[in-house]
This record gives sequence, C-alpha cells and structure tokens, in this order.
Amino acid sequence: MKALIPAMIVTFSMLASLQARAQPASSTHAPSEEAMDRAAATTYENLANAIIAIEATENELVKSILLGYHAAAHGHLHAAIADEKGRRSHLEHAATDIADIANEGDKRIQAVRQRLAKAGHTHNSDATTKEDYLFINSKEKKEFLALARRVSQLGGDAKPEEIRAIHDELRTLFEKAIAAE
Repeated sequence: MKALIPAMIVTFSMLASLQARAQPASSTHAPSEEAMDRAAATTYENLANAIIAIEATENELVKSILLGYHAAAHGHLHAAIADEKGRRSHLEHAATDIADIANEGDKRIQAVRQRLAKAGHTHNSDATTKEDYLFINSKEKKEFLALARRVSQLGGDAKPEEIRAIHDELRTLFEKAIAAE
C-alpha cells in the first residue's frame, strides 16, 4: 500500500501536467493553475481518507477475529467443565483458540498478514521484538502462549476449579490486550 500512494501521486501529477500542456495558453476554457492545484489537493485528501478508512476497517476486522477466538475459547472451557468425557478435547480446542489470539490469527490469517507486510503494510512495531502487531504485543503474546500451554497440559482429569481459574485468567488477559487499543 505504501508503494501505491507514491505511484498514484506521480500519476495524478503527470496527468495534471499533461492537461496543462495540452491546453492552449490563450484558451478561455483552460483551467487555472489554482483550480488544478485545488483539484489535486482534493483528490489527495480523498485518497488519504480512503487509506485511513481501510486501515480502520482492518483494525476492526482483526479485533472481530480476536473476539471470535476469545468467545470460542470460553465456550470450550465451559464445555470442558460440563463434559467430563470430552474434557480433553475441549481443552485442546481452547488451547488452540488461545494460541490463535496470541498470534492474532490462525495460519490462514497469518499468511495474509505476512503478504501485507511484504508489500510494506505495517501496523504497530513491538519495541522489544520489532514484530508487527495490531493488538497483541510480544509481552502479551508470551502470556497468551503460556496460558495456551497450560490449558493443553491440563488433560482430561483437570478439575473444574482449575478450568474456571484458566477461564478467569483468559478474560483478564484478553480485556487488558484489547482495552489498550
């Protein structure tokens, strides 16, 4: 996206320049230099608004994805408490959802983010790791991954109190990570 902006600016500038040269100087219909500058500035302002709107849309999309993983993890934790026979499976699914929160998406989402990063589209840069992120910084990522590991290690004989404690810890971590934005 960053490469697209300079290309569009050059294109608009060249078009404006070509239009000015194509108009005879004595033509009464020739736009004034001020009108051309005003049109270029308006077009650039519209482009800036579109870029800002696209970035805000991306932020909300990623936030909704994270909210979905969070809801799924909570659902699996609740199911693990209620379903003793399926407890291990529910805990494994919850661990996966928590890891997806940590990574701000599963492998498919990460592939899209990597493609955007290669094209020069970045978000927030973590001061410690220099990793790009939208909501989950490196410290929070470590906390979520540690929680996911603990959940995956609980196993089928986990006590409901242990699972409730994980549930509460996940809620606290998630609220802190999302509230910062």
